[in-house]
Amino acid sequence: MKSVLVSNKNKVIFSLVIIFIASILLQAVQIYNKNLYLGYDWIFHYNRFYDTAQQIKDGNFQYFISMYGFSQSGRIINAVYGPMFAYFNGLLLLVCRSWFNYQLLTNFLITFFSAVSMFTLLIKNKVRVLISLIFSIMYSSFYLIQSWSLNQSFGNWGAIVLPLVVLAATRFLRENYSKKDLAFLAFVMTLAIQIHVLTALFSVFILIPFFVIGFVHSKNKKTLFTYTFIAALVTVFMTANVWYPLLEVNVENQLMRPAVVWDMEDAALKIDLLTPSKELSPIVFLLFVFQFFMSIYKRLSKVNLLITAIAFIWFVLSTKIFPWNDIADSFPSISIIQFPGRLLLPAVVLIILALSLSIETISSNEKRKIDSRILIYPFLFLMLIGAVRNHIDFSNEREEIWQTELFSSTKNVIFATKDPKTLEKAFKSKDLGEPLRLISKRNSDYLPVDDKDLAYDKDFHPYGKQKRSIIENPINEKLTKKIKNNQLILSWHSNGEKTLLPLINYKRTNVILNGKELTNSQIKTNDIGALLVQPKKGNNTVKVTYNTSFLFYYMFFLSILSWILFALWVIIKKFRS
Repeated sequence: MKSVLVSNKNKVIFSLVIIFIASILLQAVQIYNKNLYLGYDWIFHYNRFYDTAQQIKDGNFQYFISMYGFSQSGRIINAVYGPMFAYFNGLLLLVCRSWFNYQLLTNFLITFFSAVSMFTLLIKNKVRVLISLIFSIMYSSFYLIQSWSLNQSFGNWGAIVLPLVVLAATRFLRENYSKKDLAFLAFVMTLAIQIHVLTALFSVFILIPFFVIGFVHSKNKKTLFTYTFIAALVTVFMTANVWYPLLEVNVENQLMRPAVVWDMEDAALKIDLLTPSKELSPIVFLLFVFQFFMSIYKRLSKVNLLITAIAFIWFVLSTKIFPWNDIADSFPSISIIQFPGRLLLPAVVLIILALSLSIETISSNEKRKIDSRILIYPFLFLMLIGAVRNHIDFSNEREEIWQTELFSSTKNVIFATKDPKTLEKAFKSKDLGEPLRLISKRNSDYLPVDDKDLAYDKDFHPYGKQKRSIIENPINEKLTKKIKNNQLILSWHSNGEKTLLPLINYKRTNVILNGKELTNSQIKTNDIGALLVQPKKGNNTVKVTYNTSFLFYYMFFLSILSWILFALWVIIKKFRS
């Protein structure tokens, strides 16, 4: 028995080494060509991480408003969009010292940890090591996961968390739900919320059906419910630094939502085998086809059938089969999803688990005259090769774009210069902020508006106002900006005319004009919250900071304390066991 355990442990360690090597090799095209992949979301997220990087570097910390990124406009972004993960990425950026190195490192991290996460899910569900290894590398090579590498699509960081969420969900189906399961559920949900709130929302909807089925069939309903409730409570405490700022800023301000996709069906995936989408590649589609036939022709476990059913529900929701526009018309709040195609990622995680369990069932059938592994393993290797081949093709496509156009998307992008050599040089500069000063993007996420109805008005177009107020504001040429003592300081010479400054004002934004603090009644803004001031003739100075509430500090402290107590509890439990 001991030799078997040692053998399995060695196989797992060897598999992790293979995953590590594979994660590097999947970046081979970029490593060899030394190019950047700049997709449709790089400007938004690189501004976020540059802002936190400079805060760490200069020691000027501002949890809420942006003092370095987003044209130094004082916008609230990171505080409502995974703040601690933004600081983590800022730290990585400082360590890497260039955007190219940062891209390589984060591309590797998301590839490696998504594969390890999937490997953990499969191994813990008693799928043999080789099958787990093949599916893990295959999963990490899918465009769904590599979209962060290729497009800087932030939701794809959820690819690391979702397999762990599914693992936590399958534990609801166990006969005895333990404190270890409680701790794991709390940790996974905390991780999801800290990284990406929408991923956390998906996670909740993954957990619900497993919990309900597990609760109905459990002989220890009280224990299961109590432990799940405690896990939820622990998660709330450990994520207070995320949900409280999000709640506070939204309650105190009328914020523009992230870009609303009015035609949601257009953003859903089309099932087309002749011209497949990058997300729903033939390899991904085959996973669902194979498991569909497995569930029809093979006697599968009830757990496998449950996982399969939930996977297909998520799959249908991600496609044009589902009437998204009709549902969105009746329930507008559902538009928070933006792109229904995002729902394919949970479906893929679930279907890989289901298919792995099916293959494990077939491979374990001792009554067969022919070892089924002779047929299954070569076919899995062919699928793996196909998935990796697709990734290489996408990487070469991005390489070609870098050599010709630099950017794969320039929608709503504003260039200070369009000279390719100047722009390429900016990305290779040691000054991490140089490309962000040359390239901006019209974006209205989380801008404060006076009228609540304006934030939901289809006819209101804030992009143009943001462009005129912030990016191409005529006063920019006269302004001098600096950051000192956690304050954003703007100086300029004026003839005394009323001036629109490229600064966004929220309810708790503190504005000092020429040494005098302005009250809320004295502060004037335009439709998107840009600051209007009446300067004096001559030299003027505006100092901006944020009046952080005492309750936020309390919640932040509660979050840190909860993490410490949680870690101590886990360590003590481990030593006792």
